[in-house]
This record gives sequence, structure tokens and C-alpha cells, in this order.
Amino acid sequence: MIAFAPTLLAVAFAQTAIAARADRPVRDTLRDTVVSIARDTVPAARITLDLGAGPTASFVANMIDLSMTTSQPTPKTPSVAMVQLRFLRAPDTLSAELASRIGTTHIATTDVVLPAHGKTPSITLKLYDVQVTSMRLVTNEDNVGLVQQRLDLLESIAQLSIDLQEAQRQLAVTESLDKRKLSSSLEVAHAHATTDALSSRLAVQRQHLALVEELLSRWTPVREELVLTANRMDMQAR
Repeated sequence: MIAFAPTLLAVAFAQTAIAARADRPVRDTLRDTVVSIARDTVPAARITLDLGAGPTASFVANMIDLSMTTSQPTPKTPSVAMVQLRFLRAPDTLSAELASRIGTTHIATTDVVLPAHGKTPSITLKLYDVQVTSMRLVTNEDNVGLVQQRLDLLESIAQLSIDLQEAQRQLAVTESLDKRKLSSSLEVAHAHATTDALSSRLAVQRQHLALVEELLSRWTPVREELVLTANRMDMQAR
């Protein structure tokens, strides 16, 4: 799940905190500030890179983690804020280009669209003067649990389908008896309630199965973990 609710307040608080620390006597180390944008699973975020030549590069990513760090000011250097974006993506034809930019060529801008979730609106982040700091391949064993979930859901859906068919048959019999005054209105109501409850449970399980199958369709045995750093960031909620 994506948990964006505290994000806007967190960014505002972080920017205030950065300014407030500028006049204090401090150490010469980096300190993490309070910003932490939660991780997402499904739906995935979309990231677009302006590589400066030709069309922009766009891809989906998950496990989004955004943080801000600041260097403590010294008598000779002011406090410097830096944005760090970490995420996972599936390797593709863009991988070689990203690897070649590690620690070298800067990316003009990077747009990150975090989809709406519940009452939380979609959030768009725009990072400026971006650099690829690190890139590594990590194995992805999520499919083991997903395959098991899929099997469990298929079994549950099959059983619920059988139960629903039986409930519908019982409802038809009860309604037929009711027309001949051989059953009570309470029995008819109970038969309707049972059928409706099973229909709802079956619909929920089918939605859950569709979600698991979507995750499986996006699964890759290896994923790239990238870390980008930027000097400035804008945020907009829609």
C-alpha cells in the first residue's frame, strides 16, 4: 500500500528544519532529515527521465523511497540540502544508459508520478540536476509467495462458486415454496442474504486474484535498484 498522507507536511517541516539549523554550531557530518515518502507496491509509480537527447525515457518503478539529507554548515561552507530517490525497476534497454551515467553526466529533470490511493491524491515530484549515484542488481523471489497466493485464491473461488450455486438453488426452491405458502418470509429473506453474501465474497476473491495476476505479470527474476540524487525538488498534489 502507498501511504502518502504525511508527505506534504513532512516536506514542509524538513525545509523549515533545514533553515533553522543554519545558525547553530554543528558537526561536519551529514544528518538525515525527517522526509520519508512511503514505499509503494501496486499500483506502481511512473518515472520519466529527461536525458537531454531524443525522447524522454519513461518506466514504472516500485519500492519508492525519497529522503532529504543536509550537510551541517561550517564557518566556510553553508548547509547544503540534497534529495535522494531510491527505487526498484525491471532491467531493460535503458539499463546500459543509466549505468553509463553513474557519477558522471547529470540528468536535467526527473518526474516521479505517485498514483492516487484512497483519499490521497496523486503526487508529482520533479527533481532537478539529477545524478545516478548507484545501481545494483537484486534477485527477486516475490513470485514464490505470489504463486502460492494465486493457487489459494483459485481454490477459494472454486469452492465459493460451488457454494453460491447451491445457495441459488436453495433460494429458487424457497421462493417456489413461498408462492405455495409452504415457507415463511423469514426463510426467503435468509436465502436471499446467503446468496448475496456468497456473491460478494466471490467478487472480492476475484478482484484479489486479478491483483495477484497483475503482480505476477510484472515479475522479473532480477530487478535494478537505483539511487538518484538531486539538488532541488518541487512537489505537486493533484
